[in-house]
Amino acid sequence: MNPWAFFLGELQPGSAGKPAATKTSVSAVIDTVGETRRRSGLDLKWTLVGRIVLMAMLCLIGGAALTVRHVAAEVDRRNDDVVEAVERQLMVQIIRITRGFDRADRFPDWESVLKFSLGAGQCIQLLGPVTEVRNASCVGSDERVSSPPAWFVTASHALFVGRSQTERRLVYRGESWGTIRATLDPTTIARTAWMELTRTLGLLVMTIGALCVLVYVVVDHALRPAAEVLAGVNRLSDGDLSSRLPSFRLRELQRIADVFNDLAQSLQATTSERAEFARRLVDAQERERRMIALELHDDIAQRLTALSCLATSISKTVRATAPEAAQESQELVALASGTMRALRETLAHLRPPELDDLGLIASLQALTACHARQGSSAFVFQWHGCFDDVPAEAAGHIYRIVQEALNNAARHAAAANVEVLLRGGPVSASRTGERARLIALSVTDDGVGLPPAASSGSSSGVGLVGMRERVVALGGAFSLAQRLEGGVELRVSFSVPLEPREQI
Repeated sequence: MNPWAFFLGELQPGSAGKPAATKTSVSAVIDTVGETRRRSGLDLKWTLVGRIVLMAMLCLIGGAALTVRHVAAEVDRRNDDVVEAVERQLMVQIIRITRGFDRADRFPDWESVLKFSLGAGQCIQLLGPVTEVRNASCVGSDERVSSPPAWFVTASHALFVGRSQTERRLVYRGESWGTIRATLDPTTIARTAWMELTRTLGLLVMTIGALCVLVYVVVDHALRPAAEVLAGVNRLSDGDLSSRLPSFRLRELQRIADVFNDLAQSLQATTSERAEFARRLVDAQERERRMIALELHDDIAQRLTALSCLATSISKTVRATAPEAAQESQELVALASGTMRALRETLAHLRPPELDDLGLIASLQALTACHARQGSSAFVFQWHGCFDDVPAEAAGHIYRIVQEALNNAARHAAAANVEVLLRGGPVSASRTGERARLIALSVTDDGVGLPPAASSGSSSGVGLVGMRERVVALGGAFSLAQRLEGGVELRVSFSVPLEPREQI
């Protein structure tokens, strides 16, 4: 994997006003919450469609109940109509018999009763005083009507068991002449109910389906701005503080967009100010260290050198006349020499002299070679790009990061090979005319890898914390990860602002 491409993906040139380390400070909580909501979020369109389907099922059940009730009422009406018509005809016969216009043995005149047509599956009966069937007529079921499923026939028989028969006593002047009974075949009732249900509920199902499609389309169109709002929130949670929402026609969404844009702008300005302040702070720290180092080198070091020369001269002068004084002078020379060595170590810690005398690349080469001589690991330094225009403060930052990374590798990695790769990107210019160069650094080893605490992201080493804070202060990206082939890989990238007087 190309580490330069990796760093270019994390921090594009010209992004000095948008530090990539924002996610480590401001948007870490937003990222966690946003990720949780994205995983468990509901789709409003499908939620509404689901509720419409639920209501449709309730409507279907209600419609089926109304249809069954209507069929039951229709069964009662058909039986009542037949019974009433037959009763009128038979009452006419009874009146004629009681008045002597007809004979009693001709009762009932069933042929006149049969003039009234019966419906499909319907029967009419005249029962005697002891409920014996004296006369009966039936009409078969209409086979042209499709038969319902067996389960529906069974349910229909259970529902209409008390409604398929109607009886009425035939009474004239207190005398009972029999009982009229009209019945309707349960299978015919089931066919009628099934036909009504399929016709009514089929239309209702098509209407509900069309309504669901219409609601989905309308809601999808209405919620397109909400998708833009969600996308903007996701970009903000991913650390893109330049994310802004467009204008919306809906007043409520426009209010959300205004608040979101104000919040993002304020957050971006605050983060940029903090990053700029931190960068200036670490730059000032490097300048202060450089000034102190120069002051110590130009003043204290010269005084110690003069003191050592003076003590040597005194020792030579009094060696013959005062041996004790000569011995003390030699001790003074040794003390001055030890103080000079301690001062050189302090100067190297404050500001490596190679940075000012030889430059960044030569300093890193010397640092790598020093580690290679002191240990058994092979330290290799490679670089690509131009670093002549890198400011002194930025060079100090790079040197300190590499120094701490090599110290960690030498102490804890137990690696056979340690490689340092430094890349300098092209110069980019911002809208305000400020120019910057992207610096990418990687330090890899083939050692034992990270301990469990560090691999989980909770690196507690002071050196790692110092490197991370320095990179974050510079508005860059810091990555420490376990390599698949073994060992550790440290990646750092940040943008270095160039002086206006410098040329590309």
